[in-house]
Amino acid sequence: MKLEIDRSISIPPYQQIVRQLRESINRGDLAEHESIPSAREIVQLTSVSLATAQRVLNELKNEGLIYSLPGKGSFISPRSDGQLKAIHIFLPSTRLSFFMEMMNGIYEELADNSIEIKMHSLNTDKLVWDWKTIEDLEEAVKSRDGVIFIEEAFDSVRTACLRAARQIPFVTVEWVLDGAASVLNDYEESTSRVVNYLCSGKSCSSLLVLKGRDFQYNASCKLAGIKSSAAEAGLTEGESLFYLDTDFDAYTGYHSVSDFLKDHKVPQAIFCANDYEAIGVVGALTEQGLLPGKDVQLVGYGDMTDKTTIYFPLTTVKQNLEEMGRLAVKSLLAMAAGEEEPQKKIIPAELIIRKT
Repeated sequence: MKLEIDRSISIPPYQQIVRQLRESINRGDLAEHESIPSAREIVQLTSVSLATAQRVLNELKNEGLIYSLPGKGSFISPRSDGQLKAIHIFLPSTRLSFFMEMMNGIYEELADNSIEIKMHSLNTDKLVWDWKTIEDLEEAVKSRDGVIFIEEAFDSVRTACLRAARQIPFVTVEWVLDGAASVLNDYEESTSRVVNYLCSGKSCSSLLVLKGRDFQYNASCKLAGIKSSAAEAGLTEGESLFYLDTDFDAYTGYHSVSDFLKDHKVPQAIFCANDYEAIGVVGALTEQGLLPGKDVQLVGYGDMTDKTTIYFPLTTVKQNLEEMGRLAVKSLLAMAAGEEEPQKKIIPAELIIRKT
């Protein structure tokens, strides 16, 4: 067995060794009741002290991953029965209706189940996953629980997700991660449908698109659908098709469109990355004396404004968020029981046409 210590990082050597052995055990690289290196063998492989090597074995034993037989050594504990005791939910906010609708589906699917739900919320719609997220993921792995991770992670947190997905049942919602199951909206198809509706159904010959954070998986998929249908409709970027970087909120929706209108003609249609941006766009348009639905066709995404602020009749794309939550739980339980390999599952969305 190969064990490596990176002394250039701040993670203590014993934790690095524990992490490597834990991952090998959880991945199934080592069979049940197979022996693992003794403390002295760990010393030979890594040059750590005997006390450090013994600490490694004690931690793995405390986690239930190994057992010891006096005079014989340490061995891999039998696998669990596939029944999850807890599911860790990682999500940006427990306040926004977008995420709470998903949680409704999760709670509904687990209604007759004794599995504990452990919530990890950022309490913001910004994706500011941090060291605390990594610690929580480590705890989920140690406990061999399941994880449902809603909205995309990047950099070191994404690496932690990848590591966890190799060891425990892991489902991503709204993004894709190697080794994990994914529950996705049909972003590309749904945005393509919106552009077709605006260009063909409403005869719009100019379109402004608020992209959101285009580095995210879902934003890039949305853009692919928009660009495909815009090209078919004969829209030309920079002339009749324009894109603005925004941040999925009313503030950037308002300011980006206000600034755009200072230097450009009024577009016949505006397609927002979500409904929150559309709220801000309404403010920017009305300041210019423009009426959404009459002077400018306005489309949001998500069908959430009537649940979070004041209702107005916004044409939008309705995602089946509760079904996404239910399907995330079903996939997780099936993976835990060994009945299903990680796979993508895509849920259709519906174009809801209203007065805007």
